[in-house]
Amino acid sequence: MTGSPSVDVRPLDTQRVDEAIAILTGRLPHLPRAEAGLPFESPELFPLRVCHTAHDEQDRIVAVGLVQRVVFAPPQRCALRIIVARDAEGAGVGSALRVSLLPHVPTTMTTLGTSVFDDDQRSLAIARHLGFEIEKHGIESSLALGDVASLPQSPLPPGVTLHEVPDLQFADADAVERMLRASQTNPEAAIGFVMTLESFGSMLAAGEEPVCVLARVGDAPAGITFGGVQAGVLSIAYSGVDPAFRGRGVMRVVKERAHLVAARLGATVSNTTNEEHNVGIRRVNADLGYVVRSGIYRMVQDLRGS
Repeated sequence: MTGSPSVDVRPLDTQRVDEAIAILTGRLPHLPRAEAGLPFESPELFPLRVCHTAHDEQDRIVAVGLVQRVVFAPPQRCALRIIVARDAEGAGVGSALRVSLLPHVPTTMTTLGTSVFDDDQRSLAIARHLGFEIEKHGIESSLALGDVASLPQSPLPPGVTLHEVPDLQFADADAVERMLRASQTNPEAAIGFVMTLESFGSMLAAGEEPVCVLARVGDAPAGITFGGVQAGVLSIAYSGVDPAFRGRGVMRVVKERAHLVAARLGATVSNTTNEEHNVGIRRVNADLGYVVRSGIYRMVQDLRGS
């Protein structure tokens, strides 16, 4: 399919996935390569995924576009991502990709999302021009883990025990589920990104090793961290504490144990993303030594009536 006289837009050739990923990482230096590769290398995480690429006259890929919905997203919400190489900007390439991809947004969708790094003012302006508005501001931070022996493990608060449960099998699964739901006072949950034990189990990429640490106060589930290790990186998907057990230092010891488990699995760094106004977990992360590496605007467009 032709987007303009100088650019050809067509579905991604599966033999050219590495080129497509290189466009993403080249244009978005804050984007880890493992994350950039997820839509292409772990399709099981995306019940909806359509990828088109734009090619110049030499058949070089100069832009990548995706319509996608990740497994834990609300059912009536998907995303549109368009990434154009810097040397191809301003030539209508992004517009050609957008025209080719919008027909692939299911009519059942009510919200279209996208994301823009907060230091990319050009892309932010384009997204706003196309009708997207900022929904939340995610702060991405990292912690170097070092070797297992060097990782701090604070004394456990009174009555607290920690349990490593990578298979997510709990004798009192209903109680753990209730704790998990109660812990989600974060802004993401308020807009529909609600975590469950089932969603935890479905959000690991191919080859990613699970990390799950549960805290109990007595017998009661109190807090949890879940993530996965791949290519030396612990990616934390969720951390939370039931409000009834906050203020005791539970989250600190849970995350410290998760770091230890991840280091045993070969992780040398831990990455996490938290909404700007989620001050509790951001304070815990700062106390643990996490360093902010980037920020990303999650943007949305209401499709109802469009």
